[in-house]
Amino acid sequence: MTPPGSRPNILLLMADQLSAFGTGPYGNTDVLTPNLDDLAARGTVLSNAYCNAPLCVPSRAALMTGRLPSDVPSNDNAEEFPTSVPTFAHTLRRAGYRTILAGKMHFVGPDQLHGFEERLTTDIFPPDLTWTRPWEEQGDPPRLSGAQQNGGREYLDILRSSGTLPWTYQMHYDEEVRFAALQRLRELSLATDDRADEPWLMVASFTQPHDPYVAPPEYWNRYEGRPITLPDPPPTDVPPHPLDVWVNSYHGVDRGTVTDETTYLARRGYYAMTSYIDDVVGSFMSELERFGVLDNTVVVFTSDHGDQLGEHGMYFKRTMREWSVRVPLIMAGPGVAASHRVRTPVSLVDLHPTLADLAGTRPPEWVSDHFAGTSLATAVRERSEVVAGHPGVVIENSAEGTLRPVRAVVRDHHKLVYARDLPDQLYDLRADPQELTNLAEEQGHDEVRLRLRERALTGWDPELAEKEMVASQRMRTYLGEALRHGRHTSWAYEPRVDAAHRWIRSTDDDPWDPLCGF
Repeated sequence: MTPPGSRPNILLLMADQLSAFGTGPYGNTDVLTPNLDDLAARGTVLSNAYCNAPLCVPSRAALMTGRLPSDVPSNDNAEEFPTSVPTFAHTLRRAGYRTILAGKMHFVGPDQLHGFEERLTTDIFPPDLTWTRPWEEQGDPPRLSGAQQNGGREYLDILRSSGTLPWTYQMHYDEEVRFAALQRLRELSLATDDRADEPWLMVASFTQPHDPYVAPPEYWNRYEGRPITLPDPPPTDVPPHPLDVWVNSYHGVDRGTVTDETTYLARRGYYAMTSYIDDVVGSFMSELERFGVLDNTVVVFTSDHGDQLGEHGMYFKRTMREWSVRVPLIMAGPGVAASHRVRTPVSLVDLHPTLADLAGTRPPEWVSDHFAGTSLATAVRERSEVVAGHPGVVIENSAEGTLRPVRAVVRDHHKLVYARDLPDQLYDLRADPQELTNLAEEQGHDEVRLRLRERALTGWDPELAEKEMVASQRMRTYLGEALRHGRHTSWAYEPRVDAAHRWIRSTDDDPWDPLCGF
């Protein structure tokens, strides 16, 4: 292990539903993200980073544990995250780090810490079984309807509500998270107690630019008169793949016409919210610099998944298409190469071993044997464009909006999407980044298709996975019905504040000392 005094602090900043393609460091010239651009210049950009599930809960569980969602298991937005599965918060805490969480992690279950010593805010979405949406109730193609709907509306209605308002619940939540996290960062920087020398890990996780795409005027107006590129229309010469049909049906996009104006307003709202997140990044970088800890802090920026924003005629998430599964992943700080890019496809399951490496610790093999990824530390330290020995990217989707488990594999510049009893999808992302030409049935591509399919099926039985998922959905529906009867005990985290020991409370506290209490 690295000696405690030389270990860096680690600040992980997370957005929600932010596609890599919606940021400046990944080539988007419409969006305004100067602070992310600066972070990329200071550090290393993982140019081809993927989530491991195109949905919040399973993606975040994969990020925290280093396991694929099915191995946690945490497959949809209402499956309990087991307390007994180690996370990177456990690993760094065991190595002597203070571990702190502020904001959204969407833990489902009574454990709302999962290794974090401190949690500064509650979560924004349900921590219980509320969002269980059984496949058996969705129809074919799947449709969000009845009791499964939020507020009785289709996703299409949310899309059409894009615009500007003086304030939103997402701004309210994110400002609470930003304030709490920055206050804690200041306290840690000024601390003089017996733990002042301990390095810290802080995760500050925000809910924007998650839909609805509504932003306050000060962000919306940044895009007044600014060109916003609209997506190309989906191809009409080939029928849509069943997986695309499923997602558009579930989101209700097939029930009405989405005009160019609607797409423009959605993108403008999304970019405005992204600019807010960019400002948040800037505020953290400024505070790190103010307190003299910037040079000893590794800053990591990422998101849980992306958003289609009209690409391929699709919106929101829940698809293996690139805008939905590509995420920003940028690292900067001590030992991280500046103005560098890694081209190997990587994913969020790589973060657990990477953060452990950066912290100078290594979890025992009974923890690391479950890792579905590998450490990126050597590549970002040694300016390598490739991650030696990377096992490839696996993405899973066993959540609502599908009818059976789906897996995708990305290796080099090829991506295979597999679902039992459906046609394979194979794309050459270098030659065809928009995924317009399915090579699965074309001559000359059998070798790569079969190789990637073999990787998709390694250690995974799709028929068994489907049976287990249906059984889990049935069981959680049963439990949810039971828990709705009688007195409800919430699993929502309630932040604790020790008011008796804050500010000026006794004659031992000196009100004339500007640093009293630190």
